[in-house]
Amino acid sequence: MTDTLLIQFAKWPQLGKVKTRLAKKMGEQAAYDAHVELTQSVLTNLTSSNVGSVELCFDQLLAENAEAKALIEHCHQRLVPITSQKGSDLGARMYHALSCGLKRYSKVIIVGSDCPTVDKAYLEQATQTLNSKDLVLGPAEDGGYVLIGARKTKPGLLDDIAWGEGTVLNSTIERAVNCGLTYQLLSVTWDVDEYDDYLRWKK
Repeated sequence: MTDTLLIQFAKWPQLGKVKTRLAKKMGEQAAYDAHVELTQSVLTNLTSSNVGSVELCFDQLLAENAEAKALIEHCHQRLVPITSQKGSDLGARMYHALSCGLKRYSKVIIVGSDCPTVDKAYLEQATQTLNSKDLVLGPAEDGGYVLIGARKTKPGLLDDIAWGEGTVLNSTIERAVNCGLTYQLLSVTWDVDEYDDYLRWKK
């Protein structure tokens, strides 16, 4: 039995509601297709890494469309449970997922569905870091992060953070220090938010 849980955070595939920054360049359908492709890609990275148990955690569970059905079948084939996020904002939802996960596992790592650079080696570094630190963060070039992992959490850790801004990483570090939690950063990588990121990924 593994002591690590990998949780993939994903938006339920809805045309016009996902990858809106990409949609400005590519159109809604192409951005939607990119979202589904990214979600599949990250899920494959997590399940093939053998670093821990994997769960796919959607922001909401709606009526199944063809793309959602394909993702769910993909999960069933790999014995990946599907759950839904709980909380009023992204910080509350991530805190809930970390805290609940830590009741069952000694380490929990959350990865976003727009983070295809998180591979086996990166995940292994994250789990090793949690042997000695309470938190691990994988910084993104845009000031956010591609993963957050914990072996311990405290209330307030992810409160009042301006999600989507370039201050996300620094704000999270500040909260961690205020909570008395130790942390370590992994090497800086990138996620797929803008059209240039998408082209970089497709290369």
